[in-house]
Amino acid sequence: MKNKLPALHAKNVIGAKFQKADTVSIGSDDMTAQYDWQANKTLAECNRHMLINEIAFDVFFLVGESRQMVGAHRYVLVSRSCVFYAMLIGPMAGKVDEKIAIPDIENDIFQHMLEYIYSEDTKVDTTNAIQILYSARKYGITGLEEKCRRVLEHGLTTSNVCNILHEADKFDELTLKNKCMEYIWHQPKDILRSSSFGNLSATLVKEIIQSDKLDAKEEVVFDAALRWSEQECLRNGVIVSPQNQRRYLGGILYYIRIPALEASYYTKTVVKSDILTTEERKNLQNYFSGVNKDVKRFRTDKRSKGENQTLHWRFGPVNCMHNETTAIAFSSSREVFIDGVEIDGTGYDEEHYDVFLNVYDMDNQEKAKCKERLVINKKKQTYQIKFSSPPVVSKGFTYTVILKIQAEHRYYGASGRSNLNKTDSQPAYINPEGEFTRRVVKKDQVPAILVRPFVDS
Repeated sequence: MKNKLPALHAKNVIGAKFQKADTVSIGSDDMTAQYDWQANKTLAECNRHMLINEIAFDVFFLVGESRQMVGAHRYVLVSRSCVFYAMLIGPMAGKVDEKIAIPDIENDIFQHMLEYIYSEDTKVDTTNAIQILYSARKYGITGLEEKCRRVLEHGLTTSNVCNILHEADKFDELTLKNKCMEYIWHQPKDILRSSSFGNLSATLVKEIIQSDKLDAKEEVVFDAALRWSEQECLRNGVIVSPQNQRRYLGGILYYIRIPALEASYYTKTVVKSDILTTEERKNLQNYFSGVNKDVKRFRTDKRSKGENQTLHWRFGPVNCMHNETTAIAFSSSREVFIDGVEIDGTGYDEEHYDVFLNVYDMDNQEKAKCKERLVINKKKQTYQIKFSSPPVVSKGFTYTVILKIQAEHRYYGASGRSNLNKTDSQPAYINPEGEFTRRVVKKDQVPAILVRPFVDS
């Protein structure tokens, strides 16, 4: 049987008219081909369609340890990456039909990178961002690099920061590593007690513990170091014993301010752990008993713990209001922790406040929340509502505080200011320029936002 070929689909091509054909018949079989998928699609959408449907691939890669074959288009790759340019048509180019091995990137991560190369978009979250960042750096996809960094920096939590720190250190992401360190130093309580802290390398544990910014009691620091040394013994396949724990702790122990511990904790916990040498026990015992203040290599100074919390006042005179929800959109000219808010009290002898506080980012993702029940009286003008895990507000991004107070009577501020500078916030202030800007309403029940600097300037 004579083969029927499809007609071209176009209204006019050099004056000729063509009929649209939706089917292609070859022999006795009918094959439906929706060949006009390009219609009404953007360039990025067409590129994505070509990639997903594996249309006209002309280069192939063997990806990951399993060497899974992945196809792509030379033209797209060389137009978007200087590395792919060198690999495919430059001095590094091999044979045209040669499959290129990429063993250090797994298939799902490679697919995310290809999707971004083809369409300027791909789904990145904190679970895959560090691996995608590695691949983007390797192949010079700068836009994807920045996307990954933003996701990781804005997505730090007490539960994931140690894992992100480990990966950032592994892939030499110095800026991201420093942000993780600052995050840990400023809210270490839950982090030091987490299982993920026990998975860090000795080098990272040392960097965390030796810092003067670490805002934690030395008892918490010692406990964390002791638990980490147990994990290190298990990782190395040795018996968990005081001798082995001390071997892995090494010089880390000297960065714990043991002389700053309570004497009772030292006796009941540190001495009983049996990780100190005989000479160290003698020197420390003399220190705690006041006989001799020379403790050799142990540090006796207390940590500075960074800068203190600062109040940033927004309102002056207050008036009475009933149950309402307040929302304030704001941005900061530097990175800060939002510890919580300060709210006005009541003019009555006693009232109960049920307080609901949330912070959302630009994508309406919840960054933090808390619920608290307060007993309010007229003896105190303001009360603080604090998050258990303060969120980080990044420079230049807009966030929203939503506050709801359920009570019979409350007060709100009037004539709120849209800018706060350093003269409004003594003794410390948000940044060297002193700006902490907000788009605010004219009346509000949040007279102050509690902030702490995230990275020292």
